[in-house]
Amino acid sequence: LTEELAAAFALVRPGTRMVSICTGSYVLAAAGYLDGRPATTHWSAADHFQRTFPQVRVDPGVLFIDDGDVLTSAGVAAGIDLCLHLVRRDHGAAVATEIARRTVVPPYRDGGQAQYIHRPVPEPQFATTTAARA
Repeated sequence: LTEELAAAFALVRPGTRMVSICTGSYVLAAAGYLDGRPATTHWSAADHFQRTFPQVRVDPGVLFIDDGDVLTSAGVAAGIDLCLHLVRRDHGAAVATEIARRTVVPPYRDGGQAQYIHRPVPEPQFATTTAARA
């Protein structure tokens, strides 16, 4: 940690909820908040993260992890899922659903990071059905 970050973490009261989004988990791990805990990070950084912080139980397959007072998310979009989870936990499902509706995102996404890992998509076909419809 930089001197400034270490000083900031020194001011955090015990039991304060800590949340990271995407590779922000590196900061929480460097500060020791993830030692012995489950955590996630972006799938592309998960192997490096695990090698760098072997004391963290990395789960690269989930969108986010709620371990009570420490929460981590996979990528940036999974950070939205985590934030909605926090709202749901603190204020209830109705409030979280309304926020999701206003921000045009699903209130809850099933699945994990594997569905977002690069897979080739077929090139668009330029053939049309115009002749058949005519």
